[in-house]
Amino acid sequence: MTLSEILQTIRGDGSTFQVTVTDDWGQGRAMFGGLIAAVGNEVLRKLVPQDRLLRSLQTTFVGPATAGTWQINARVLRVGKAVTIAHCDVLDGGQVAATVVGVYGGPRASAVKLKPEPTPAPRGVDEAREVQFKDGAPQFLQHFAVRWVQGAKPFSGSPRTPTKAFIRHRDPTPLTESHVVALIDCIPTPAMSMFLAPAPSSSLVWTLEFFDHRFDFPPDAWWRIDTDLDAAGDGYVNQTGVLNAPDGKPVALTRQLFAVFG
Repeated sequence: MTLSEILQTIRGDGSTFQVTVTDDWGQGRAMFGGLIAAVGNEVLRKLVPQDRLLRSLQTTFVGPATAGTWQINARVLRVGKAVTIAHCDVLDGGQVAATVVGVYGGPRASAVKLKPEPTPAPRGVDEAREVQFKDGAPQFLQHFAVRWVQGAKPFSGSPRTPTKAFIRHRDPTPLTESHVVALIDCIPTPAMSMFLAPAPSSSLVWTLEFFDHRFDFPPDAWWRIDTDLDAAGDGYVNQTGVLNAPDGKPVALTRQLFAVFG
């Protein structure tokens, strides 16, 4: 199933929802974290008016979620004059697999204005070859196209290097906010390039912050994710990143805490 098809299976009202996910979105023994966050946001969007834009989405991955039917328990925590805060738990088999908190806000008058400066890639998307994922790669990668333009590939035993990659959905359906949420998470942590052989890793907490909400680019347009490690030790990795829209302008910040095993 494509992401669009999965999101269309969401059923429910009020505070309890269900969604059906398929094993082609697998990532090791669990499901792709970007899918979980996208489903959580899509459910919260049923409780929050569209004129309140997604400002922040925080996902805490509690335990593995597997293919099948998930239950999502959602509620609005607070409605203010400009901001709505909503929360949902994603349950698989009655156990909480993830908890998602969304902050949605309308515009307010402010004297503080700052647009982040675009950072160019070392080469264009047409100069980069699409990554061909080998047997044993996470199944969810079949739903994305990736072209690496900077940084070492996973399991190459390289020192720390910032990563830049052009990314897009293979699904030809028009993009929505939730599609972009999933897209941001489709490349592995740069920490994987420091290993000489495949080693497991697990995202623990993932925070997104959107400051640009233009999602109406063509489905086949290439976005770019730039990521780098901030710190690593004791089996944990801290990383930050920036999502750039197809026109090259930054649109979102991403921050994750990973556990690495190796």
